[in-house]
Amino acid sequence: MTHWAIDAGGSSTTALLENGTRWRRGSVNPASVGARAADDDLRDLFRAICLASGDRMTTGWLATATVDANAPGRELDRLTGLAREAGLTGTVVISRDIVPLLVAPPLNGRGVAVVCGTGSGFIAGDGEGEPVSVGGCEYLGSDEGSAFAIGLSGLRAGVRGTDGRGPATALSAALAELRGGSVQDLARSLAAEAFPKSTVAALSSVVCRCWLDGDAVAGEVVTEALTDMVDGVRAARDRAGLTGSWSVTLTGGVFQGCPEYAKELSARLVGDLGAEEPTLVSDPTAMVLASLRSCGTTLPRSLDGWAWTRSLGGNG
Repeated sequence: MTHWAIDAGGSSTTALLENGTRWRRGSVNPASVGARAADDDLRDLFRAICLASGDRMTTGWLATATVDANAPGRELDRLTGLAREAGLTGTVVISRDIVPLLVAPPLNGRGVAVVCGTGSGFIAGDGEGEPVSVGGCEYLGSDEGSAFAIGLSGLRAGVRGTDGRGPATALSAALAELRGGSVQDLARSLAAEAFPKSTVAALSSVVCRCWLDGDAVAGEVVTEALTDMVDGVRAARDRAGLTGSWSVTLTGGVFQGCPEYAKELSARLVGDLGAEEPTLVSDPTAMVLASLRSCGTTLPRSLDGWAWTRSLGGNG
């Protein structure tokens, strides 16, 4: 029996086997890249797992932001259908991408898990009752503090700084250099893209660099993003009824790409909210695999409505 895990982020997707073999593909979120590209990349990952397992039965956990906890049925059908098309057999657990961070050590069900990549989201549990979720409603409804939010705010600040509606900022020139025109040209070209979410999110690295170089406007963008992240953790903590000692895990591309952002957020979570020193998770796919090892495919009742076990069929 082969055990596998997939962490499907907003910009990239990683699959991991228990023997350490990894594959990396693009986003499998239709909101980021379109339905066809999303399906093709996920099907390709499933085929790679199938071939590596020698067509034997498998057990896996797929963690993806595409699952809507309120109405998961259609997406569960899409994901399991792609797995079956690729030839996978056995059993798969499907959950929101953030769920394994709460389930696996070090939180083990109690605390707040934070994802800050292309998008952002928060999940919290008290170790006994059902978890609670904050955010995670795609970039129109939430994603504050994320790479997309930082990139978009930085882009707008750069445009305002150039046309006189806002203070001058290094963001204008730094962002313009990305495509060799003006920052206005960059903004117009991004608006013409069918799926600009990931491209806008990539601008966050420029914003963070300008922040670290001392640009005041970039600093305001980052400070606002950090405040949004603290607000998300506070809301998750309070809704879960966490009292006494509680912990936080942080993961996502923004934290990995800009460790200073993670450091500033950690300091605020400790100082403003009284959290223990947060744990930075550098390998979210390994956390998905750890959740599979911890729970297996028999999920605790507390995860009803948060994770689903689906049979892929098979001859084993």
